[in-house]
Amino acid sequence: MDIREIKSRPALLALVGLVVAGVGLGIGLTLPTDAATPQVLQGTVSAVGVNGDKFGVSLDGRQPGKSFGLGAVPWKDTEGTWHDSSPIDCLKPLSQGQQIRFGVVHVNDPGFSTDLVAWVDCSNATG
Repeated sequence: MDIREIKSRPALLALVGLVVAGVGLGIGLTLPTDAATPQVLQGTVSAVGVNGDKFGVSLDGRQPGKSFGLGAVPWKDTEGTWHDSSPIDCLKPLSQGQQIRFGVVHVNDPGFSTDLVAWVDCSNATG
C-alpha cells in the first residue's frame, strides 16, 4: 500500500462524514415539528358540565367568559402532584366558583378552528 493512500483515507472519511451530517441536518430542518406551546389562561369557573367534559370560565381581566371542551388531559392537584386520568379535582361535574389555571393550544384547520385544553392546574383552586 502506498503512503499517500494511507494519509488521504482519514481526510476522505472526514469529508464523507461532514457531507452525511449536512444532509441529515438539512432533512431534519425540513420536517414539521409536532410541538405547540400552550397559552396559559386563568379565571373563575362559571360551570362544569354534567359529564365533566366541558366547562365555562370567566377569564381574569377579560370579558365575556369562554367555554372549553375537556378531554383526558394532565392535571395538577392542590398538593402539586400531576395526574393523567380523570376526574379532575377542580372540575367536578356541576361545580362552579373555583379558580383555575390551564393551558390552551389554538388549532387552525381549513374546516374549523378551536382551542384545545392541554393541561389543568388545580393547585391554587378555591371555591
